[in-house]
Amino acid sequence: MEILRYVFLVFHLFGFAAIMGGLFFQLRGKDPVTGSYMVSSTVVQLVTGAGLIWTRISLDLPVDTAKMWVKLGLDVLIAATAVTGMRNKQPWAFYGVGTFTAAAAVVAVAWT
Repeated sequence: MEILRYVFLVFHLFGFAAIMGGLFFQLRGKDPVTGSYMVSSTVVQLVTGAGLIWTRISLDLPVDTAKMWVKLGLDVLIAATAVTGMRNKQPWAFYGVGTFTAAAAVVAVAWT
């Protein structure tokens, strides 16, 4: 189970890197848009984040439930914004995905 927790953690970090890497790559262009890579990366973030919560509870490790609910809520918000941006090609959604992803990273690192 401990190995599964690390697998979830690594893929959660891969999802974050894919979102932010794609975001910075898109910023180089004239018209940044939310692409399918953002949607698939947010799904990875959402699934692996829920998996991390489940494995921590299964291993009887301490879980800060308030932090986990905030992180899970941000992951849902990121996914919804990415899907909206991909369907409607709205520029606000592109910047929203980046802002919410950065906020989720701050919550993950700074909230102790």
